[in-house]
Amino acid sequence: MAIRFLLFFLMISSQISAQELNLLKIRKEYSSAVKNEDLCENNLNLLRSKAKATTEKGYLAVYEMVYAKHMGNPFKKLGQFNKGKNLLESLIVQEPNNVELRFIRWSVQTHAPSILNYSADIKEDKKFMIDHLYSMQNPDVKEIIYKYIKGANAFSEVELKELVK
Repeated sequence: MAIRFLLFFLMISSQISAQELNLLKIRKEYSSAVKNEDLCENNLNLLRSKAKATTEKGYLAVYEMVYAKHMGNPFKKLGQFNKGKNLLESLIVQEPNNVELRFIRWSVQTHAPSILNYSADIKEDKKFMIDHLYSMQNPDVKEIIYKYIKGANAFSEVELKELVK
């Protein structure tokens, strides 16, 4: 039995290490990962093994936090959430003008339960996105963020128009 488990683990590990990190796919799947534990876990494992750049690490951080939602034990949930939160906050300290990191933090803080006390930057990040989203170079990423924001119903029509100046 132990040999079967070891073989299964090695097979899964080799599949993960053979996969390339497709950040556009990871971005697109972020909102689905909240409801889909397998998707969340697969992307989290891929990010854990492949994330190198700051934005990749930002998605690692958010997937760490989202994965907490799929855990049962409340103490493990909190520890898992804080692991991702601490990583994200350290990345934002390093790159405070990174629009995508600010979007990630805004999206988490907007949906985080109040008991986590993680909502202090919602207004600041929202304003930052309104002022800077238009300047993002990658149109695919800009569209993913815009669609997420529009679907969150947290921006007025005027603010949504500002986002796409």
